[in-house]
Amino acid sequence: MRALLGVALPILTIATFVILLAFSLTRLSEVERDMRIEATQNMLWVISRAHVSSLQLGEAAARHAIGEIDQSELELRYNVFLSRLALLDDGPQRRHMDALGFGAVLDDLLQKLPELGSVIADLEPDDRQLVRVLLEPYSTMLNQAANKAMVAEWDDLGVKLDTSRNQLGQIIVSLIGISLAGAVLCGHFVLAIRDARRRARLLDKEKAFSELLIGSSGEGIVAVDLQRHCTVWNEAAERLFGLPASGAIGNILGDVSGFFQIDRIANAVGDAFDGRSVALFDQPFFPPGQVEPLYVDLRCFSLRAGDHIVGAILLVTDVTERRAAQREIADHRDHLEQLVQARTQELDAALTRERATAELYRNFGTMISHQFRTPLAIVDSALQRLMRRSDRLEPAEVLERGGNARHAIARLTRLVGSTLDAARLDAGQIDICSQPCDLGSLAADICVGQSKQTPEWEITVDIPNGRPVMACCDPVHAENILVNLLSNAVKYSQKGTAITVAVATAGAQAECRISNYGTIGCPTERDALFERYVRGSNAEGQPGIGIGLYMARTLARMQGGDVQLDADNGDRITFTLSLPLANAPMGKNDALSKLSETA
Repeated sequence: MRALLGVALPILTIATFVILLAFSLTRLSEVERDMRIEATQNMLWVISRAHVSSLQLGEAAARHAIGEIDQSELELRYNVFLSRLALLDDGPQRRHMDALGFGAVLDDLLQKLPELGSVIADLEPDDRQLVRVLLEPYSTMLNQAANKAMVAEWDDLGVKLDTSRNQLGQIIVSLIGISLAGAVLCGHFVLAIRDARRRARLLDKEKAFSELLIGSSGEGIVAVDLQRHCTVWNEAAERLFGLPASGAIGNILGDVSGFFQIDRIANAVGDAFDGRSVALFDQPFFPPGQVEPLYVDLRCFSLRAGDHIVGAILLVTDVTERRAAQREIADHRDHLEQLVQARTQELDAALTRERATAELYRNFGTMISHQFRTPLAIVDSALQRLMRRSDRLEPAEVLERGGNARHAIARLTRLVGSTLDAARLDAGQIDICSQPCDLGSLAADICVGQSKQTPEWEITVDIPNGRPVMACCDPVHAENILVNLLSNAVKYSQKGTAITVAVATAGAQAECRISNYGTIGCPTERDALFERYVRGSNAEGQPGIGIGLYMARTLARMQGGDVQLDADNGDRITFTLSLPLANAPMGKNDALSKLSETA
């Protein structure tokens, strides 16, 4: 309450001082304005001059009649009279005449001026009495107006004098108030000076206590001004940075230690200058002459003087031992987490394998049930037909029925063989005997054999320049892969369409591209085509159990190659078999890595 009164009293006194001073100046200005007589308001002079000019015009008319003056001087007097009347009828003078009640009379007299002008222009000796008669109303009106104007001006002057006397009294009272306000301000300033001295003594005591507190603190305390000059450097900071206070205080903080030149440390100090508190934990610090770093926590705060920021204070704490303990605990925790994670991954992998195996057997059972049932049904139907009509069958029909049965049995044999090959492949019972092999010649032979079996399709082979393309592979498995890919191209394309087989080299690889007309569904389906027992949406009604592409890719990767699908080239599907060239065989590790991708 006392502090509030100490602030409010001088403010109120100063406000009173300003108000009284402004009031006094306003009243002085009003007194000066009231005492000033403006020429436009001196109606007595204007009316009297008009009255005099009318009398002079009458006298000039009489002297002209007896021949003392000529016509030009008479007209000069007449013009002076007209100018006085015009001044009386103009602006504030006219408004004053209206206020005195002579506005209508003045208008009537102005309307008679043409008559007076004609008399003056042709004045004869006998007309002098006529001029006096015409001028008589002007003289009478001007005389009365002058009397009224004089009375009005004296009344107005009396009112102004009374008003000025009252205003001067108010000014005297205001000056007395100003003097009292000044006395109050002087007394307040004396008291304020005495209180300031008392506060200065208390501040010195608090400063001494703060210096004692800072000096005995266990953490480094550093203070800087806005120019980053060090102003406080306690004993803990001396021990931590190995620099006495005399070498730090007064110097720029970055020159005191390279630790404060680090960007994040310098930015933290800048944030404190902007009024934000910043905390940086576990900051590495290399003391002079030490190889191993210390770790410190740094907290930066703004140093304020009232509402203004005058610097920043930095608290530096050595946390090296705490960090070592935390790191040991963290390492132990990480080790436990790794063990738990490894065990969890093992369990997840086992569960995934078990689910995959179960799903595989379900798909396999469904596929086998569907694919094996069809050829068995064909064989059974053919045999039943032969048995029922054995005595009526023609040799040709017997051959046709027997051929259908054999074809179904061959299909069933291929299915069983594919299933057994997949099982051998999963069991690792297939050996790879790589040797130089002409991939172009092998592809041409396979295409000739396929053309004989399916003459409805046009199969062309493209070998660059007819030169051999030597690949390092197992010829038996390479033939198995190409037969599988070419039979798929025939199976999933329409009769009469073209199938192209192109052999070329690409870098250190020999490639064989088998392309046919057709489409494959979404990208997800394309990626799944190389999985076991998975068939595309266009395989409906076609024989097979979905292991051909899986075996083709697996066999290719076992030989250091690969099988890729390209179904983005318009309406064509291309399967590409790539194998290492004979002069650049693939290493064993590369082949194993590709094989692991398939697994």
